[in-house]
Amino acid sequence: MTTAPQTPLPTLLDRMSDEIRCSGFSVVRRAEAQSFLSAKSHAEWHSFAASWDDLGEDTYMADGRRYRRRRHAVFLLCGGMLKRLPHQPHYQSRDYNRLNGGVQRWFDPIDEAVARSAVLGDLVAACAQLANGLEPRGERARRIEVHQFRIASNADEEGCPTPEGMHRDGVDWVCVVLIKRVNVVRGETTISDISGNAVGAFTLIETLDMAFLDDCRVAHGVTPIRRLDPDWPGFRDVLVVTFAAHKGATILNEGADERRA
Repeated sequence: MTTAPQTPLPTLLDRMSDEIRCSGFSVVRRAEAQSFLSAKSHAEWHSFAASWDDLGEDTYMADGRRYRRRRHAVFLLCGGMLKRLPHQPHYQSRDYNRLNGGVQRWFDPIDEAVARSAVLGDLVAACAQLANGLEPRGERARRIEVHQFRIASNADEEGCPTPEGMHRDGVDWVCVVLIKRVNVVRGETTISDISGNAVGAFTLIETLDMAFLDDCRVAHGVTPIRRLDPDWPGFRDVLVVTFAAHKGATILNEGADERRA
């Protein structure tokens, strides 16, 4: 990835904080989002993004379709230290996911090189800094779930980034980062307040376009994608990182994968 003149990170986070306090979400385009990444992350970006070519099939889709591929991992962030937790299922109640909720869903684990990458570490650290500034309690232990998604569109079938429709994830904060769009149109994100009133809409177009959402205040959904040229593959790759207060005992001395975020 090539770098461009960047907005200083503190300035960017201050602006995002103001937008989130006002409307419950903030959208950052590629040129400014590069401020989240260090020089090492920029150097690693190609291999990081290439890992989306090796995702496992999501076999839990209650609509019976197979257009979604993904990997998943869970981390604990405490005192600035990021620790990967043992692989575990992803669970959402049906209150938050009417289509696929209510069951423990086991997805392929995120590759260790991705989990330990500077890219992921930089994104988590910046988002945690943003969340800390927005919460009255400031820094605290957080449970972080990381999802790699690829939504594909077949020649005669749309792909649905959010087949459950408008929803909340049941966490505190959600960050969505576009990794790649290839030969697809649509994929517009819509935002509503918890009463269902529309408060915004945008489309993530360029690599590193991102959105940060207050999941307690707003719901989100993404319109289906379809191929621009039906004769060529079409897909949308995103990274989703969610943040929730860690409610269990804080243990940072188990396992080997522990590093400063």
